[in-house]
Amino acid sequence: MKKYIFMPLAILLMGCTDSPVDPQPGPDPGTGQEQPNQPSQPSQPDADFESRFVKQIALWDFTGAWCNFCPGGLRNISFVLAANPQFADCVHTMAFHSDAEGEDALALPDKMTDKIMTEMNLLSFGFPSFLLDLKIGGTLSDGSTLSSDLNQIAEDYPVYSGVAVSSSVADGKATVNATLFSEFDATWRIAVFVVENKIKYYQMDGMQRKEDATHNHVVRQVVSSSYRGDRLGQVAADAEVSKEYVFDIVPAWNLDNTYIYILSIDSEGVVNNMNYCLLDGGEADYILKQ
Repeated sequence: MKKYIFMPLAILLMGCTDSPVDPQPGPDPGTGQEQPNQPSQPSQPDADFESRFVKQIALWDFTGAWCNFCPGGLRNISFVLAANPQFADCVHTMAFHSDAEGEDALALPDKMTDKIMTEMNLLSFGFPSFLLDLKIGGTLSDGSTLSSDLNQIAEDYPVYSGVAVSSSVADGKATVNATLFSEFDATWRIAVFVVENKIKYYQMDGMQRKEDATHNHVVRQVVSSSYRGDRLGQVAADAEVSKEYVFDIVPAWNLDNTYIYILSIDSEGVVNNMNYCLLDGGEADYILKQ
């Protein structure tokens, strides 16, 4: 069983702007060279459009250390990705921990995970459940729903943006520079998350409590003002826009295993593409097709 997530109209309108759009083409994301003038492009790709970017998919995993069935959900994710090698390098898990039903020190503050699930109409699925690109959600009690939904996301929501990111840490603060390249004249938002791997913490697995389990892809902080991202406004076709974030480092984070995830979000509230790099000294350029 799955659900399609429809964003409220009021939220969609937040991304609109009446400001003028620069009509000049921007630099090519692969070469950095200015591109020649081109005919104006539609605001959405048509059936014949082929992006220069490789689509990356954000898989939001709703979980909890107290959740007996959640390790099974993670195993289902691994099974689906192994059975669908075309997604092996382009699906990126983001584990949102909840402490609503038990102890979990990895949960986001202020019951944020549960608020996301409520707003995305996922509470009926319980834990573990998933959300793909802020569009399609379902249960992780088996892998069949996830498998079909991954194929649907890849086929029905073509990529037409690229994301590049660099990050540095100094004097207890992180500075993140996120850049979005739009292949169409479109309205964009950008969402930023801190994600940590190799955290040692307890985990229930069936009736067994594992005291020293390894937790990966744990969302430690939503850096943007919302998980739905910050407004970048209207971006001209073949143009770039950048945004800088500066925030405090939490001492509990192991910077050797901590990453920054950047998601481009279209005017319908759907994740169009993403990228990531190490929080401390990382850099990731646009992911271009060969």
